[in-house]
Amino acid sequence: MIHLKLALRNAQRNLRRTLLTAATLFIGISLTTFSLSFLNGYMWDFMEGMALNHGHVRVVTQEFADREQLQPLYANIEDSAPLVELISAQPGVSAVEPVIKSGVILAVGEDIGDDFGMLVGADPSLFVDLMALDQSVVAGTWLTGAKDEVVLGRKIALDIGAEVGQEILVMGSSQYGSMSPMSPTVVGIVSKDGLIDTQLYMPLEEARWMVDVPDGALSLLVYGEDYHVEVADPLAAQLSALPELQDYSLKSWSQDPMVAQSLPIMDGINAGLSGLMMFVMVLAIFNTMTMSVLERTGEIGVMRAMGQTRLGAVGLFLVEAISIGIIGGGAGVLVGGLGGYWMEVKGFDMGQELVDQAGTFPLASVIYGDITPELMIQCFILAVVTACVGAILPAIRAASISPSAAMRSRR
Repeated sequence: MIHLKLALRNAQRNLRRTLLTAATLFIGISLTTFSLSFLNGYMWDFMEGMALNHGHVRVVTQEFADREQLQPLYANIEDSAPLVELISAQPGVSAVEPVIKSGVILAVGEDIGDDFGMLVGADPSLFVDLMALDQSVVAGTWLTGAKDEVVLGRKIALDIGAEVGQEILVMGSSQYGSMSPMSPTVVGIVSKDGLIDTQLYMPLEEARWMVDVPDGALSLLVYGEDYHVEVADPLAAQLSALPELQDYSLKSWSQDPMVAQSLPIMDGINAGLSGLMMFVMVLAIFNTMTMSVLERTGEIGVMRAMGQTRLGAVGLFLVEAISIGIIGGGAGVLVGGLGGYWMEVKGFDMGQELVDQAGTFPLASVIYGDITPELMIQCFILAVVTACVGAILPAIRAASISPSAAMRSRR
């Protein structure tokens, strides 16, 4: 309590400098809180998009997994129904969706160009109930169930100049390597993110006909309960233990190569942003505490002569710095949290051009923040830790002052 009273008194001695330091902490922590809430929201959208498109766990044949970049259509699951029934009966599984994904050439009319797209064939339960693509239709309607229908991603539609109601040419191949053309009618155009916008969608049976896999699929997408992305790895481990699945490759969405490359980058951005803000705030605290030590050298010497220990001198300056950190950091967390909440409700429109430039990356044009109590607590702790780090060297310097030398300096 004595240290707290002395620290508060010392902080008021040069109120202008103290307020400037607290303001630096306030600005740094508010920006950090707001920025991290934005990045958290982006990461959540990215992970959710990958999990929905990939499945929490994806089941393919081992041969398909070994040569996936070549899209070996022959390495399919010939009869998917028994595996769907087996996996659906496992605890923690809420849905199992047979899916066919295959690269195709697209054209309006009969002239084949070089416009490629990824065809996705699945049951409406995947497209509508899980991915909610029917809510992202920007022109026309979603698949009605009629024969020879297709829904195009917005970017594909722009690339080939297709409009709702037009018949397009979809040139794929069967599992045996023969050309497999289709002429579906565009019933709708959908736009959600960079990945969705570069794909085209049709019923599973139509896609099965194209690749000539009457009863099977190229992959089974497995979804866990509540569709939380965190269930993926435990679910993959659980399913991998089933004897019937020993000859198959099971991977969670987090093992996708795009995710493996992206998550470390985003973690690095988080760490770099926090480190930069912390560096600026440490300098501010260091400057304030150093000046405080220089101004009170004589006072420190008197206190040391009266019996104050070195540890007590260190504690005095640390308490002063922590007090500034609590005030500046607490205010910064509140303001940054309000900004993060606004971002969570309103979102930030990054522009459709950026989505188009992202290619097949699941980047949406509107990014929503994700402010949580845990994030605000972490930023508040960051402010206090930063204050301690910035004050530790001046505090040690104060503790090393000789009482006799300090009193002779009359400072």
